[in-house]
Amino acid sequence: MPTTETRQRPKRTRTKNTSHRPALALSTLPVQELDLHPSNEHLVCPDCRTWCPITGLHTPKLVPHDGRHHAQRCIGSNRRVIADVSLESWEARLGDGARDAGTRRTARQFYKPMPAPAEPIHRINRSRPSAESTLAAYRVHRKQCEACTGPGGCVSGTGLAIDYARLQRQERAGRLQARQTPKRRAVEWAAVTPAVQAAAIRRVRDELAATLRQVSSKLDRFERARLDSRITELAETLWWVL
Repeated sequence: MPTTETRQRPKRTRTKNTSHRPALALSTLPVQELDLHPSNEHLVCPDCRTWCPITGLHTPKLVPHDGRHHAQRCIGSNRRVIADVSLESWEARLGDGARDAGTRRTARQFYKPMPAPAEPIHRINRSRPSAESTLAAYRVHRKQCEACTGPGGCVSGTGLAIDYARLQRQERAGRLQARQTPKRRAVEWAAVTPAVQAAAIRRVRDELAATLRQVSSKLDRFERARLDSRITELAETLWWVL
């Protein structure tokens, strides 16, 4: 007669197969990769890095499981396990690790300040001393310095005098260069102007000759009007170049 009791499936995977790989000792694994709670022993498989149950009473070993990509059986399946770590020692080590992690603090972040923006060019030019300002500073210094009232002078007064002479020479050279630059450009342009005009004249004449050769072909009135307009434009261009 049928019975009302249903057969319970065993909680552990039972298999007689054993891997020929060396046995895996629990003491060689990190404490956070073990779970030794009774009836729920698990560990992280060193081969596929997934949590895998431990089965077997007399010969503990890893249950058959798939690899990381679930394409084939993991080579760590049925690997023997050496239970050389007790539940009490594992819980103690786990508690010590949790307390140590709780006391840790993240390293303080030191942010490097952003560099100041560069000073505009017009301000840089204004901040540079001129010969006139250096001369005014030298005169003020001679009135206030006792060593500079006579024929001699102090180190500061001599430095101001040298700076004034140097800035005066630089400003004089800059003004001379500014006056000579337009003249030099005019001379350079005058040297290349004949060649530029000759090239422009040849280009206009060649295009005008090619356009005139099209007159012999049969053109309608619209094409004839466009051709006449183009000839007029080329003639005016040649006149302006000459």
